[in-house]
Amino acid sequence: MILVFDNDETDYLAWVSAHKRDGYVMNIDRARSVKNYPMVHAADHGLVSSDKIGNFTTGDYIKLCSTSLDALENFSESMLRSSLTRCAHCFGSAA
Repeated sequence: MILVFDNDETDYLAWVSAHKRDGYVMNIDRARSVKNYPMVHAADHGLVSSDKIGNFTTGDYIKLCSTSLDALENFSESMLRSSLTRCAHCFGSAA
C-alpha cells in the first residue's frame, strides 16, 4: 500500500514517526526537473523526517510512503516511467 502526502504535513509527519523502523519515503518534485528524482529514503532519515526542516509535502515536493520498497519501485517505474534512485545515505553508496 502506498500513501500519497500532498500539502499534508501533519499526517505525513505522523506516518513517518510511526514507521521509522519499517517505512520508506519517495520524494517527488512537482516540476519533475530534479535529475536524481524520484528518490527513496528510509523513513528515519533526517532529510525526510526532521521536524526542524518542514515543508515536506508543500511547495515543490510530494511524498509517497510505504512499508514496501518494492511497491514504491513498481510505482515509480509504471506510473512515473522513471527508475527510483536510492538515497546513498540510507542504502549505502552501492545503492
